[in-house]
Amino acid sequence: MARLFMQKQWMHLVGLFLVISLESLHEVYGDKKTEKPETSTLPEVKKPLCCARYQRMMNVGHGISGEPIPIDVGYCRSFCPRHFVDDPGDLSRPAVQKCTPNMLCRPRTARLERVSTIEGVKTVEVVETCDCSAGHACRRELYSQALHVGTPFQVEIDVGACVGSCRKYGCRPSKNSTISVRGPNGGDEVYQVIEKCRCASICHRMDHMETILDFSGIGVKENMRIADVKPVVKQINVGKCVGTCSGNATETCLLRDRVNPVKCLAGLYSGNQSCTPAKFKVYEYRTRRGMKREIIQITQCACI
Repeated sequence: MARLFMQKQWMHLVGLFLVISLESLHEVYGDKKTEKPETSTLPEVKKPLCCARYQRMMNVGHGISGEPIPIDVGYCRSFCPRHFVDDPGDLSRPAVQKCTPNMLCRPRTARLERVSTIEGVKTVEVVETCDCSAGHACRRELYSQALHVGTPFQVEIDVGACVGSCRKYGCRPSKNSTISVRGPNGGDEVYQVIEKCRCASICHRMDHMETILDFSGIGVKENMRIADVKPVVKQINVGKCVGTCSGNATETCLLRDRVNPVKCLAGLYSGNQSCTPAKFKVYEYRTRRGMKREIIQITQCACI
């Protein structure tokens, strides 16, 4: 009887241990049938977009000692820097601009820095500030350049920049003009500025005006003085071709293999194509002395 009682007590202890073990496992792993995935209530954090000026060092020449002269020409980048200091000289325009996703980061102002080197005085464009530009169709936007900085001749001009999107090709200048600025060499310096922009290929036609005095419709009469002759002033947009043409050098085979004619044994290679006038118009006029002259207008440019 004592032995049977001991067996019952032992079986009761084993059963109690199994119950406790199963409850512990349930607490650790949980019930898979009723388990629900946890959902995060934190909002999605979007990284901010910035437009900032970054350093870009460039050697512009050599000093009297022969050492290279490095200049920070700068560039604009759509990236938020970790550490930056706003320019205390212009609190209205912080060094880092906040942009929306549909904006472009481009230079806003720059200066033409004259660097004295052993090879002579060199002019280098240095980007000073960057700004966000809203996405829009191709158009001209403000781009200021400071000239002769740190001298009595310091001046700022708007040279313009072509900014915007195009369905085909790129946003490029279509018309330029010139502006004169007083310089340190006793005269005026001439700088080109962009007037108009349009969507065009790399090789494209730009406006270029020529003014002529046409004496074609003037009849010479007796006792007529030269001062009485009034020619017709004509402005003709003769145009000019600007840009480059991409492409590899072409080969003209001079001697081929007899066994394998595809193989060229000697060839003549020509360089890349150039942006050249392709179509023209001709305008005739007469000079004061009655001589017939022609002025050629470029109507289309192509890579030839």
